[in-house]
Amino acid sequence: MAEKKKKTIKNTFRIVHRWLGLVSGLVVFIVAITGALYVFEEEGREAFQHQYYHIAESNAPRLPLDRMIDTFRSYYPNEKITSIRFKETSDAAFVFLTDKRLVTINPVTGFVTGVRDKNRDFFTVIQKIHTGLYMGEVGTQIVKWNVLIFFIMCISGLILWWPKQKRFLRQAIRLNFRTTNRKRLVWDMHSVLGFYALLVLLIISLTGLFWTFDTVKSIASFITTGSASVNNKKVTAKAGKAKQVLSVQDAYLAATTAFPGAKETFVTPASGKEAITRVIMRYPYSIVRKQNTLYYNAVTGKLVKAEQYKNYTGYDRIARSNFDFHTGRIRALGIGSKIVYFLASLVAASLPVTGFLVWWGRRKKKSPAKASAVYITRPSPIV
Repeated sequence: MAEKKKKTIKNTFRIVHRWLGLVSGLVVFIVAITGALYVFEEEGREAFQHQYYHIAESNAPRLPLDRMIDTFRSYYPNEKITSIRFKETSDAAFVFLTDKRLVTINPVTGFVTGVRDKNRDFFTVIQKIHTGLYMGEVGTQIVKWNVLIFFIMCISGLILWWPKQKRFLRQAIRLNFRTTNRKRLVWDMHSVLGFYALLVLLIISLTGLFWTFDTVKSIASFITTGSASVNNKKVTAKAGKAKQVLSVQDAYLAATTAFPGAKETFVTPASGKEAITRVIMRYPYSIVRKQNTLYYNAVTGKLVKAEQYKNYTGYDRIARSNFDFHTGRIRALGIGSKIVYFLASLVAASLPVTGFLVWWGRRKKKSPAKASAVYITRPSPIV
């Protein structure tokens, strides 16, 4: 009776796994392929877009950020700067981001040295396809729910893979390329490769769920802090008609003086009616991202809020590590983690293909021919 119940449960998982796979297969393939490409985004930009992120090394002092902002606005007066990004090295260029483009400025000369359209930047396009199929909000919602489907498929796939007896374990983890049975090879490529990639795929799907579902954030917060409340409230201050007395350069200098040693900085200038200048400073780390986020009121010149990595809660550690664990940028493991994530993403892309082939092969399988009736006749009597 127990054996029959187990078989029924497994058949239920098989049906769920099959139909969820058929429904989400194309999206999983696209998201997995773009994810594999995005794993090496840092290396790709360094190799193919080096000129946009570096200048000739110089001992000359950098120009104030406000001077570079004036240069940017002389070219693009109607575009809002969403972020200014640069590394704290002598050969670093400053990259200005807007909703439309990425503009590189030499911090020594103040000249614009490169302009890229976001809609044509390879890695930006890859990211948009990965997170929203390049379809705006509709695509974002499709990917969001497919992340949940993929997580369910990982769990159901593990249950279906699990050998009935220990003696079948060796066969379950072995991929036999020498077999002449093509259907068996396709099945092994689906189940065996899926098993080997499962741990990484579970990490990717869980971090994806954390990214897209507020409920998952609340659960993580409750487990780590005892409270399901997540503070996502944006720090704001209205400028009104008051004059801004704190320049972007002053905010940056105040941040670097109070918290020195950052290796990379992100600045969002106060603009229009918004009086908050945000300075994000990232420091060397191995696993959990060390980041200080400082909010300055440009009208009063005061530091409104400081989020320091030394005060991280358990939830903060998860939130700050989520991106790196989703993309394979685990600093402690170096390039090795990216290679593993790249291969796991390729396996993820292959699973809808091999899964479809398994389903199609079984669908086309002909029912065994009925045995022809054999009639035995008695010999005619000899007259």
